[in-house]
Amino acid sequence: MDRGVGDSPRWMTPLGRRPYVLLGAALFALKVGLDQAVSAHFGRPFSPLFYVSPMEAPLFRRAEDPRYWLALWGVALPFMAVGVLLTLRRLRDARLPPWLAALFFVPFANLLFFVAAASAPGLTRPAAPVAADPPPYRESRARRSVPPLPRSRTASALLAGLLGSVIGLGAIGISVGLMRSYGAALMLGAPILSGFATSTVFVRIHPDRGYWSGAGLATMVSFVISFGVIVGFALEGLGCLGMALPLILPVVFFGSYVGYALARDSAGRGFAPLSAPFVLLPLLLGAERAQPAREPRVDFVESAVVVDAPPDVVWSRVIAFPPLPPPDELVFRAGIAAPLRATIDGEGPGAIRRCIFTTGTFVEPITVWEPGRELSFSVTDQPDPMREMTLWDGVRPPHLDRYLETTAGQFVLEPLPGQRTRLVGRTWYRTRLEPEAYFRAWSDAIIHAIHLRVLRHVAGLAEADAHAGRSG
Repeated sequence: MDRGVGDSPRWMTPLGRRPYVLLGAALFALKVGLDQAVSAHFGRPFSPLFYVSPMEAPLFRRAEDPRYWLALWGVALPFMAVGVLLTLRRLRDARLPPWLAALFFVPFANLLFFVAAASAPGLTRPAAPVAADPPPYRESRARRSVPPLPRSRTASALLAGLLGSVIGLGAIGISVGLMRSYGAALMLGAPILSGFATSTVFVRIHPDRGYWSGAGLATMVSFVISFGVIVGFALEGLGCLGMALPLILPVVFFGSYVGYALARDSAGRGFAPLSAPFVLLPLLLGAERAQPAREPRVDFVESAVVVDAPPDVVWSRVIAFPPLPPPDELVFRAGIAAPLRATIDGEGPGAIRRCIFTTGTFVEPITVWEPGRELSFSVTDQPDPMREMTLWDGVRPPHLDRYLETTAGQFVLEPLPGQRTRLVGRTWYRTRLEPEAYFRAWSDAIIHAIHLRVLRHVAGLAEADAHAGRSG
């Protein structure tokens, strides 16, 4: 006959919130001390970021000295074993499914999972005793005779929000931190499954609420927690988050409502529906990783202005131009790199044009040099596309590393009647952010804003030169 809660082995007896927190804090403090000692022994730097950022943690980056890497794992493994055991006992006390202990191994999100596990209310009284030889149906009922879960809507929303945010943050830790990928599994799959899990947990705890007063509220709590953690630990900057929000928010609530509807239909089945996100998300991330790497397509953006000056006058201002005034457009004040000035060394194909932006310098070898008609160039070096806004100085989110890459540029001067010129600017670029169509819309708008800033500046200078020539 199966064991009940009351006759479990001692090492698997339920563990309350207070001892779980105290033991976890003590073990964490001990591990930090041991990790510091190991790092000092091997002459390696140590940082608290090792525990919150998979991008910094040496456990996930094979060190140059394998002995250092193996020593860290040697210290970590006993703590992992004890931590999983304590977490299983805590989940048993909280009447949560034991397989949630797998979140203990999810980079970064495991800290938030610790908070969720420590916050979950536990048993307030033992389960009803089971008779020595009860009929099968009575045994089944006795085993299910557990105290009711709390009915506080606030507590339910907080617990569900914590567990839901673990999925989204865990996906960031794995996809961005370990795999260095901003794929569809992260941008679409993780939000859907996070919302699904949040609603499922809330309905399991508090089934008598409508969507917006219950599961929808918990989903918003999950989103706020995730957003706060991402900003607080500078996993991403506010600029990238601002661009992603119109995509992620509807997707989160879509998954949330699906989870709510399914959980209401499967009332009484415990947390079984919650298993779907924890199974599907690793499969999505793994499948995306297993796909052959494909080179993103190169697309281009075209912008144009009409200049009240002839092409030969405009040309002299295209190849190089003096400093622009400080940018005041919203897109640039939000951190997008803004062009400041351009210089050129030499003439003709092979000359080097340098376009200085607020984040650095584009190096642009000239490929086509046709005075008064066309200036084309490739791009051999480029700065970050934006300066991310974070709470911490010196933090550089991974999405700045060539996820938006310019490959070439072009100015075309088309003569118009009346000594005027249609000045066209084109930029070829590629993006490695998914879904590609969504982020290309943002990229096109940003590049168009950069074009117009340069083209209007060139037009103003050329028109002033033409006016001066006419007056002279």
